[in-house]
Amino acid sequence: MYASILVALSLVLSPAPGVCRSAPSQPAQAERVLLPPASRGVPKPPPAKRERLAASASVAIDTAAAGEEGQLMNPRIQGRVVDAMKAFNITEGKDAGLPKVAIKVSELGGDAIGWSYTIDVRHGSDQAISGGSLRGECVDCIEKELVEKVGTDARLALQQLRVYIDEYNAKVDADNKQAEAAATPTTTDPAATPGADAAATGAGTDASPMHPLCKAGIGLMAAGVVGIGVGVGLAVLPDRQLDPNIGYEFRSTTLPGYVTLGIGGAAALAGVALFVVGHRKSRASQTALVPSFGVGVVGLQWSGRF
Repeated sequence: MYASILVALSLVLSPAPGVCRSAPSQPAQAERVLLPPASRGVPKPPPAKRERLAASASVAIDTAAAGEEGQLMNPRIQGRVVDAMKAFNITEGKDAGLPKVAIKVSELGGDAIGWSYTIDVRHGSDQAISGGSLRGECVDCIEKELVEKVGTDARLALQQLRVYIDEYNAKVDADNKQAEAAATPTTTDPAATPGADAAATGAGTDASPMHPLCKAGIGLMAAGVVGIGVGVGLAVLPDRQLDPNIGYEFRSTTLPGYVTLGIGGAAALAGVALFVVGHRKSRASQTALVPSFGVGVVGLQWSGRF
């Protein structure tokens, strides 16, 4: 009896594969689309990277129009400019592609005594960088005062050059990263491979669940087996004497055993019937209608499982 109960419960908890389960639908194999060579991800040449701007600048000081003292003030102004460049971690260079610091000193002319000067910081064009163009005059001053004033204004222009170099390099780094990302080959588009989604979905999809009628049938069979076992047990039990002093009064379980046996048998038979019906319904035909694409062909493809 207990072995029968265990067999029935095992059918409910872990039914055999394919029993009372609808077979998983087989994805239709669509036609492969032949892509033109340009669409198959032909590797592109790596993009040319932009070069960062070195923290360096060339210095050009023109004192030809400064009069007799021009030759004396030129190296002094040069020294002040180089010291200001070091304060902003900028070195002096000679490359034509570097930013250029151009300083020009001229006499005021006429009856005025003194000098005027211009400071321009340029890079790659005739126009000065933002904040890199200054104008000034030193009226009724000596050469030492002029050098001091030009050095102070040059320091302001070089501060703007340091900002320009940092912003320029930040933009170069961002552009290079964007170019590398655009050149990196992307993963294959699932839409370009017909049936790829269906294959991936079908591979990870479990079998269909058991039909409800099969579950109900197994439950009734289990209950019926239990009822039959109990009925047989009650039917074969001997009569018991109710009172030892009265020998003719007995309690019999034969009749309840037969009743339980009949109910259990009926339940088991009903369970078998439900199980068979559910198994047949789970084997019903399955059909699928999917689009089909090919070279010069567009249509529908019908597939079925019986």
